[in-house]
Amino acid sequence: MNNDDHRARLIAVGKDLYNRGLQTTRSGNISVRDCERFLITQTGANLGRLLESNLIHVGLSQHLPISPEASCETPLHRAIYNATEALAIVHAHPIHAIALAQISHEDGILPIHNEGIAGLRRIPIVDTTVPGKDTGEEPTAIAAALRQSCAVVVRGHGAFTIGGSLEEALYKMLLLEDTCQINLLIHGQSRTATAPKTLAVLKSPRRTGARRLVRSD
Repeated sequence: MNNDDHRARLIAVGKDLYNRGLQTTRSGNISVRDCERFLITQTGANLGRLLESNLIHVGLSQHLPISPEASCETPLHRAIYNATEALAIVHAHPIHAIALAQISHEDGILPIHNEGIAGLRRIPIVDTTVPGKDTGEEPTAIAAALRQSCAVVVRGHGAFTIGGSLEEALYKMLLLEDTCQINLLIHGQSRTATAPKTLAVLKSPRRTGARRLVRSD
């Protein structure tokens, strides 16, 4: 695939992520590998309105400099490419994935529907290394998680997915968000089903001053 194809696909994937509500006008980043370098979105770029000038080439070698215009997550993308066989990376802020990771006391998410089980299996959760900051995550834990899985949720931050193409990495991100939304719905239903019953005191409609106990669910 030539450089123009990579740029066109990055622009298309960025627009799809934004239109599906997985990014704000400033959040997230995406990249695609191109031999011994990769093409990544510019820091602060609106993924829904990417221009070719918003795409920056970066070398895969840890010793090569990184342009200050490249995303703040560029060192992490580089670490993921060097640690895995990924050819594309998507970083987004899917709200259901963020919410589920925040309330989970586990170190992973287990899908409960067939597509999620087949496509994601178990999704690891790691803690953010930059709480409350607009800077790049420390790469070690995330890159290690992506050696075992195609997706990882960073508690309090967002999610990263990888694939053999941009389209595959995008699909994994969409599937991750659907999976987390389903799990949250089930979690909410489970809490409702197991909520303790309470006794409410109501006035009797027949005799003034009389009261009866009614069990409310």
